[in-house]
Amino acid sequence: MSAPPSRAERNKCWKARDLYFECLDQKQLWLHGFAPTEYNEIVQLDPLAKHGKSESDRTLTKEERNKLFTCHQSHLFFEKECLPSWVQHFSMLRVKDLQSKAMVDNLRKTQEERHQKKNEFWERVKKN
Repeated sequence: MSAPPSRAERNKCWKARDLYFECLDQKQLWLHGFAPTEYNEIVQLDPLAKHGKSESDRTLTKEERNKLFTCHQSHLFFEKECLPSWVQHFSMLRVKDLQSKAMVDNLRKTQEERHQKKNEFWERVKKN
């Protein structure tokens, strides 16, 4: 059994994670090789499952490959600096957080549409 990471090692891991996630945020990716777009796809995600396409996937166009794997170096650095269990844990948390954000955004959008329809209804009532 190996010793737990020291404070310095944990700090290196956290910095590598932050750099990697910052790159993903800038490129609008969820994880390395993974960028869901449809709400139903997002809601049905299993945060514990491995997500994303493989860099060797031959069905991807060059543009798709460049977009999905643009954070390759920071991803490798993240995996090098952190324990594999930490990489999995942080990735799972990222997927769960982004899922929650997508659900909240969808709920807010639905409520705004409902409120707009309600206002339109009362405007029609006033006219009659």
